[in-house]
Amino acid sequence: MAVAELSVDRGWVGVELRHLTALAAIARTNSFVRAARSLGYTQSAISAQIAALERAVGVQLISRARGSRFVHLTPEGEILLAHAAVVTSELERARARLSERIGGESAAAVRLAAPRSLAPLLPPLLALLRREAPSVSVLVRELDEERSLTALEHRETHLCLTAVSPLAAARLEGRRVATDPFVLVAPDLPDAATASTDLDLLAWLPLAAPASGDAAKPLDDLFTRARLHPSFVLRTDDAAALNAVAREKVAAAVLPRLLVEPDLLPCALPLDRLLEPREISIAWPAGETLGATTRVVISAATRVGETRSPRRT
Repeated sequence: MAVAELSVDRGWVGVELRHLTALAAIARTNSFVRAARSLGYTQSAISAQIAALERAVGVQLISRARGSRFVHLTPEGEILLAHAAVVTSELERARARLSERIGGESAAAVRLAAPRSLAPLLPPLLALLRREAPSVSVLVRELDEERSLTALEHRETHLCLTAVSPLAAARLEGRRVATDPFVLVAPDLPDAATASTDLDLLAWLPLAAPASGDAAKPLDDLFTRARLHPSFVLRTDDAAALNAVAREKVAAAVLPRLLVEPDLLPCALPLDRLLEPREISIAWPAGETLGATTRVVISAATRVGETRSPRRT
């Protein structure tokens, strides 16, 4: 196997990962003192690392305003920081691949991210894997939609459950897991049936709805386009609270069907005429070579999603 020759300017050979870590910490904190504290170093150690980095690359990276305790990156520092993020991401990928190589693929946990609005898919997914693939280890992290995609892009996770569409726009590939329609949950509310197809009447009702993410944006966009100002009683990403106010007849809840608790499903009215359903996928970085254990998790997620999608009649 041919080995490629690495050609690097002699000065740049002195760039070390700890130097780039110090640069990122200063960019994050705007302070040598706080950067040192966040990394567990002394201030003099951080100063020495930045000085060594500036000597290696030959330019000033930190601007130190006279009379101010705060510092910021120079334009050259910003450029180097952007490349440093790629370097650390590639090192993380290398670490993960070596870990799988040394310990065997089955020994490495598949890291899966999911936003709170898709959390109901996780217990049945983990239960299915435990029954049918007990050797597959999965580590789940709850992250908001944007953070999930960033973690995937930086290879901090292997997979994520997402309602982002189209996936190609986020430089992802994936497999559709479920179709999740929006519903109106309003037990014994006389106007609910009409409101489920009439946007003006829906805006007039006392409403409860998710506050952020893919479970909230379609509804907010719908009212904005129609220039309506709905009567919200509660906005929260706590699905249990949204179900509770609907159950107590305090407000009508607009929710993805996946977030509706079982006892309220019989009174959940479809909002198909007003809102497009969420398309839920399990995604991975575009061009990524998937390992055997990762494919097992993808297959299990697809099967779980099929059981949660409403039957078409």
